[in-house]
Amino acid sequence: MTISEIFIRTTVAFIVLYILCRTLNKKLISQMTFFDFVAGITIGSIAASLLLMQDLPLWIGVIGLILFSFFTFFTNIVAIKSLTGRKVLEDEPTYLIKNGQVLEEGLKKTRMTMDSLLTNLRKKDVFYVDQVESALLETDGTVSVLKKPPYLEAMQKDVQHVQASRGNAQAFIVDGRILEKSLELLGKDRDWVDQVLQEQKIVRLEDVFFAQVDQLGNIYIDTRKDMT
Repeated sequence: MTISEIFIRTTVAFIVLYILCRTLNKKLISQMTFFDFVAGITIGSIAASLLLMQDLPLWIGVIGLILFSFFTFFTNIVAIKSLTGRKVLEDEPTYLIKNGQVLEEGLKKTRMTMDSLLTNLRKKDVFYVDQVESALLETDGTVSVLKKPPYLEAMQKDVQHVQASRGNAQAFIVDGRILEKSLELLGKDRDWVDQVLQEQKIVRLEDVFFAQVDQLGNIYIDTRKDMT
């Protein structure tokens, strides 16, 4: 491949790619769905092939780039105009927590573990599951969190008495299993767990999906039976 051919291919690819990106707007940058992410990578790969593959005719590469971008743009239009099309192409937000209860079916559907959910909650400055009214996994992969009314930031300025810090919450039951290391850190034992379950009128350990306690002794327990 000569220098002049490289110059021509690079110039053509740059102009076409710039026009296509302007046409697609900023959809591939913000509010990205998984398909948008894959589409962005694919468009870049086609452009790279257009630049580097000498045996690929320039006009064929340009047509392929334009066609793929057109299909991407078309799916975005369908998602905007049609509710059914939006559900098919972009899926829907999935409830992970609803009415203060962790939904195991939501976690299974999104293939998210409880540890991942806790990580996403902490990224939203939520360290206690019992403060969450609802949490949804959005189509762009982010988790949106709605706190319960007493914990909304807009209401904190009306509170006259400063409450003691609850410290770091520690999970001690996950998916029906007691976390022995967590009990050791808490200075608790299985007898304490049995007492907690008895106070909550929970007969079987296997019925508990998640349980945590903070440094003030506030306990949050989510059972497998969700009330939706």
